Amino acid sequence: MLGRSHALSGAVVGAGLSVAVLHADRPHVALAAVVTAGAAVLPDLDHHDSSIAHSFGFATQAFAWVVEKLSGGHRHLTHSLAGAGVFTALVWLAGTYRHTWPGEIGLGFTLTLLLAAALRALKLGGHAADLIALAGAAAMVRYSYGLALVPYAVAAGCVAHIIGDGLTDEGVPLWAPVTGRHVHLLPEPFAFTTGTRPERWIVVPALYLGLAWVALTASGLAAHVPLAVK
Repeated sequence: MLGRSHALSGAVVGAGLSVAVLHADRPHVALAAVVTAGAAVLPDLDHHDSSIAHSFGFATQAFAWVVEKLSGGHRHLTHSLAGAGVFTALVWLAGTYRHTWPGEIGLGFTLTLLLAAALRALKLGGHAADLIALAGAAAMVRYSYGLALVPYAVAAGCVAHIIGDGLTDEGVPLWAPVTGRHVHLLPEPFAFTTGTRPERWIVVPALYLGLAWVALTASGLAAHVPLAVK
């Protein structure tokens, strides 16, 4: 699917889980939606021309080129359950060891990338979005705000991405690196090509409706869940 569709799916999943499972308050629901939206485009870091690769120009495009070579190309290892596990583990390690300089740098870089990718994929800004992402990531790291939800958001976002691409006619290598065979979540008559009418006219409107429903549900919440890493 397109970057916007992935980001929307991540926002719906992140916000929905934070409401249904964590019973989080509205600020944390919003944060979960944004971070998971960014994580939902993270697997496309295996392509130098993806929306996440354009977040910080040449730097992220070069990084995406390296990921592409290491992962075996677009829609390979990063689009598998193993890839989702690796992304989640790296973020968890950065958060766990954030009091060390490698952990702090890794966590700050990851959060900046996720926030910027979410804003860009949702067409909410260019370079201004990058600056907002930098400021938001710095604030989260500095004040330990919402850091405990980040590994869960990354896992949920990556899985949402894999499911989304699994609906297309190309499918995803779900079990890579054990096997590179692509798994299709829809039978051939219903699978669609990325960017075509089924995605634009069915998937995207359904995601907007899902996000609106979650927003309405969250608007009545008052419970607070402490999500800062101690």
